[in-house]
Amino acid sequence: MAGGPPPTAAALDALAAGRGRPVTSNGVSLFFSSVPVPASGYEQRIADSGYVATRDASWHDTFNALTWLAFPQSKAAMNHRHCEQMSCSPSGSIGRGRVRDALTQFDEDGLILVSDDASLFDALREHRWREALWERRAGIEAARLFVFGHALMEKALTPHFGLCAKALYVEVSAFGGAVDDLTPAQVDRWLAERIASGGWPGSPRDLCPLPVLGLPGMTPDNTCAAYFDDVRQFRPLPRRREPE
Repeated sequence: MAGGPPPTAAALDALAAGRGRPVTSNGVSLFFSSVPVPASGYEQRIADSGYVATRDASWHDTFNALTWLAFPQSKAAMNHRHCEQMSCSPSGSIGRGRVRDALTQFDEDGLILVSDDASLFDALREHRWREALWERRAGIEAARLFVFGHALMEKALTPHFGLCAKALYVEVSAFGGAVDDLTPAQVDRWLAERIASGGWPGSPRDLCPLPVLGLPGMTPDNTCAAYFDDVRQFRPLPRRREPE
């Protein structure tokens, strides 16, 4: 795919077949297709039939499919939570509700940062951006970053000013090993269990904003301290709001 157009839905489905198809929480095998189906809810359709609507030549849908392959248990847990929340919603209710809003935001723009330095996470949660991303840059470089959000992946192809992820900060002790030894499969299992437990996320406030262009390697501009003083991108924590 490097340097070329996005693949077709058929190509993505063939990739899934070759690697082993993800399954929903009900054990239904997934398939990716651009063939129209009778109208029904996106998440419920996945749960019932395994059909993931996938447009041909769409980076957005390509990255969604690849996230299913990289984090199959977490995506299945998210789908189950969506359906669970929908089944509990009063008839005629408007909007998704806080839990589904949070699930959707993480699905679109989620990022998991794993470190052995809890104080680094404190600085990030408190929006001490210059300290966390510049003065403690070595700590950021030593951390492991796992991109989950498929919209975030698409945006990263041509990053724009102010690009922001919805981050989850996790101490490596949660996985019982060293940061450098961590694998996507371990993150997937841990995240799936957390989502399935029903306690996270409870609302969008459980997700932490993280200015992506402040991360090492995202832009040459962030190689000087003054870059992190621009409050249009590195916003201070609102006084009315406690850290997430």
